[in-house]
Amino acid sequence: MNSLSFLLPVVHLIGLGLAVGAASVKVVLLLKCKSDSAMIPVYLKVVRPITQVLITGIILLTLSGIVWLIDGYPFSTELIVKLFLVALVWILGPIIDNVVEPKFKQFAPSSDQPASPEFSAIMKKYLALEILATAIFYVIIIYWV
Repeated sequence: MNSLSFLLPVVHLIGLGLAVGAASVKVVLLLKCKSDSAMIPVYLKVVRPITQVLITGIILLTLSGIVWLIDGYPFSTELIVKLFLVALVWILGPIIDNVVEPKFKQFAPSSDQPASPEFSAIMKKYLALEILATAIFYVIIIYWV
């Protein structure tokens, strides 16, 4: 394990960059969709690849973190808080991707229609959950640094 230990920080930081970057991009694009409904079709075209990058980052973060724990990284209060926050991200992700986002896609107005009340409600929920999940990433970074 020692021969690969020097790669762990690199893998962890790459995962962090991918996850936080993709999550931030999703939030920025959703905010743009909220202010400009013409962006909704564009968002719907790019959301899947962005989400795949985000998931790849989270997997890299998690796997490198698990390897560190197996390698003997000591448990502390700070680590337990960080693991709790990471678990929240893992819980929120599938809720966002498998429950809220499909409803967002379902109710999304076409380019020539106004937004329905159902779409407006799901947009608020979707945006709030994306902001929460992304904010948790930033809290983890600030807390850990």
